[in-house]
Amino acid sequence: MKYTTIGIDIGGHETTATFPRQPNGNDSRFEMRRLVAENMDQVILTQIVLTNEQMRKLSGKLRPSYSDISQLGEMRIGNKISTYISDGEKFCYFKVPPKDFDTAYGNTDAAKEYGITHGQIMACYIFALTKCLFKNNIELKSARPEDVVLLIGCPTTKDWIDPAAQNCYAELVKMATNVRDVRIVPESRAAMFSSAANEENKISAIKGAIVFDFGSSTADCTYMLLGRKIIEFSWTLGASEIERQMTLEAYRMAVESQGMFDFEMTSFADIEGQLCIAKEGYYDDLYGANGHPMVCSFQVSENGQYVETIIRINDELMKKVTGEKTIQVLCDSKTSKSGTWVSLCEAFFVEAKKKIQGSFYPVTDKNGNVNQQKCEIDTIVLTGGASKMGFVYDLCKRVFDGVTIRIEDNPVHTVSNGLGWVAISDDNVELCKAEAKRYIDSVPECSLNALRNSLEDNVFNKIKSIAEKCTQDWANASGDTLTLRDLGESIENTMASDQTKAEINKVCSDTISEWKDRLSTVMDDAVNQQVSRLYSESVAKGLIIPNDIWKNLQASNIDLNSINVSGILKGIDVTSIAREIGQWAIIGAAVGIGGTVGTLGAAVGFVVGLVAASFLKDSSMDRPRKKDMRLQTVVTVRSKINEQKDKVLKSLRKDISKFDDGYSKQINDSLTVAFEIVTLKRFGK
Repeated sequence: MKYTTIGIDIGGHETTATFPRQPNGNDSRFEMRRLVAENMDQVILTQIVLTNEQMRKLSGKLRPSYSDISQLGEMRIGNKISTYISDGEKFCYFKVPPKDFDTAYGNTDAAKEYGITHGQIMACYIFALTKCLFKNNIELKSARPEDVVLLIGCPTTKDWIDPAAQNCYAELVKMATNVRDVRIVPESRAAMFSSAANEENKISAIKGAIVFDFGSSTADCTYMLLGRKIIEFSWTLGASEIERQMTLEAYRMAVESQGMFDFEMTSFADIEGQLCIAKEGYYDDLYGANGHPMVCSFQVSENGQYVETIIRINDELMKKVTGEKTIQVLCDSKTSKSGTWVSLCEAFFVEAKKKIQGSFYPVTDKNGNVNQQKCEIDTIVLTGGASKMGFVYDLCKRVFDGVTIRIEDNPVHTVSNGLGWVAISDDNVELCKAEAKRYIDSVPECSLNALRNSLEDNVFNKIKSIAEKCTQDWANASGDTLTLRDLGESIENTMASDQTKAEINKVCSDTISEWKDRLSTVMDDAVNQQVSRLYSESVAKGLIIPNDIWKNLQASNIDLNSINVSGILKGIDVTSIAREIGQWAIIGAAVGIGGTVGTLGAAVGFVVGLVAASFLKDSSMDRPRKKDMRLQTVVTVRSKINEQKDKVLKSLRKDISKFDDGYSKQINDSLTVAFEIVTLKRFGK
């Protein structure tokens, strides 16, 4: 890869990073290398400590630069941060959409005094994170920021995927890290790549695949029917709401024993972070039947003393906070919805099913008729940290009865792994496309010259056969009164007839169709060869491209165990080439090729001229001709008409040459479409 690329998934609670690596310089395959950050951990908590002095220096700098943050000194991030911070504040749950970057955030007096915002904290965190990645990973030790490209995942809510929002996020990260480039990638696309790379999941997007990504701040749904349809939406149904309800339950218990009191938000945030870890332990089945007791210490605002209560992490508590406590979420950043976490999770699945099964995509049959096909669901993959909660799988199975549902074995790394595959595809796609183009250009049968020769031969042969038949019929007619003018009129009338127009139209259409099929096959082969080069074998097997996307769905012909783009180009790219060529090649209602009478008129003139020449100096058009003399004309026409091919086709050849540039553009456009599909960037409307 030209630049060092790192994929980073900054979650509301946890962060992971991945580096796409080639095993050796001679191997085109890639593998994902999980990166370590602070304290050599592959998964770190999304939290950072800023001292009061650091916050003072940040004051007023809403978009702090690399230089600004460099002057702050060491910043602590990650997992092993003490609960009590004497001269600053530990920030967590600070990830927000770009529209809220400038919102003040902090619980201490210093944070409030210096106006610390979400955006400032995010900038400092990504700065410190990249420093750790460069320091603690041997592959990155020599990396310079100016040679690094960061791919950062983002949720699929409208607050995040709007282009202006993504630009704002990218600018924040780039200014803070001073890297060469920052690309914001929807987590859904990354998750689909990651799931495809996991051979155990066996994603089959040919009939529709769904990835449900349950993170700490949002629940995202992505449906992909490759090359045809994509549906994305998101709810703020983050798993962080569960630990918040756990913390509120601990506070309620403390009030029951000590009476009502106000607490410092710093202690609330600390308890919330501790209960998040305990919650994950519960869903990882680390606790026995009696659960796990935890001491929650709330600092009283009035006197600074602590009120302690014990909360037991067990079935009873978890059922209460997920199935009884009411929370509120936003659906696609706009519509508020309330319910328990469990009921909202089920509603989220129901909404996904409704959106997908109510959607259609166009399919063109062999006759060119466009029909609307209902979207189907073949495979569902659950990922994200919250996917480990058993009831999530149970609810999904209840709503999507009969659909294959799989849980990612490493859900925390799904997005960062997928970002690595996105980096590989984006970095290599132009080279692969150029190689595919070179392969196509190397096959003579696919060239415009090959089509030109076929059209010339077939059209001329049709003209010749018409002229020969008219001459033969004229020669075989009874009596001795027929003239050359009679022959000329017969040829001209036959050439101008609707039947002849239809016959020549069919000749041209069949010729173009045969050429188009040859070109399609070669283009399919060219793309197929490059897909295995673009990805690892496992990803190539997982990204199944629907056969004949734009013309006719023939799913039964697709090998689900290998990448197969056979027929991907039929009916769209090559057809558009044929359509342009059809402007001059297919006759329609015109008398002659190219919409003029010139070419066929010339054919008539040549034939009549040949006939006249067969009678030596006798050129009278109106002199009656005896049958034996007329039969001699047939022999002359058959032997001499081929000599006139260049003259007959002069106009046709001139028109064909106009389309050389258009042909090259169409091939390039076709390959662009094909590679946009295999890199999950193009879908139908």
